[in-house]
Amino acid sequence: MKKRIINILMIICILVAVGCGAYLACYYYGSHQSEEAVADLKAKVDDWTEQETNGDKPEMVSVDGVMVQKKFEQLYRENHDFIGWINIKDTHVDYPVMYTPGDSENGEYYIHRDYEGQYSAAGLPFADSNCIINPPTDNIILYGHNMNSGKMFHDILKYEEEEFYQAHKTFTFDTIYEDGEYEVVAALYGQILPEESTDFKYYEFVNAGTEEEFLDYVDNIKRMSVIDTGVEVKYGDKLLTLSTCAYHVKDGRFAVIARKVK
Repeated sequence: MKKRIINILMIICILVAVGCGAYLACYYYGSHQSEEAVADLKAKVDDWTEQETNGDKPEMVSVDGVMVQKKFEQLYRENHDFIGWINIKDTHVDYPVMYTPGDSENGEYYIHRDYEGQYSAAGLPFADSNCIINPPTDNIILYGHNMNSGKMFHDILKYEEEEFYQAHKTFTFDTIYEDGEYEVVAALYGQILPEESTDFKYYEFVNAGTEEEFLDYVDNIKRMSVIDTGVEVKYGDKLLTLSTCAYHVKDGRFAVIARKVK
């Protein structure tokens, strides 16, 4: 009887191991497929920017009544949910950003969908539906998965390292309307808190009603920051927040907040 139980347990362990292996294989295959799809999208932007740059002023074209940057014309024609491209040099963060303010999922339509709207574990970075891109709200929040494969927004957690921050003080978020360079202000660990909690929630700040409210937000993110950037922020500056999951606590998050410099 004892031997039989041991054999059953061994079979269960083998099945679990096989199942885990199959899951990991599917996970990394899916991640690879997702990255290939993104590379195809990026090529459509690079092909134009390498051939038809027009100095510092971006060339604009009309697509279904919306004026968009020429370099993004093809992507926008293919999917009107496309709103821009986020890039942090020398990292995996180099992705199209999606925006669905009118959907019923609080802007999370692409959390597990690819550019074609098909299921994807990796999804695509997307803007919070409460934000407005043009003209921009005081803060635009972009969300992306923290993938075990190191893709999507996984690399933003490296901003807790001083050496990484020093080498990546700025990054770009070019929208269909204009290019944008951003300077990192703070990098912090946070948590999705209960609605009734009165503690600071970085992910709820989109527009400041007053200068006091804006500066209070800035004071809070600097207080929580794991790095000291020394970057000054004044009322009227436009902010961009990159947010992803972190696992230091339940419902943990890690965020990088930057201000637009040009």
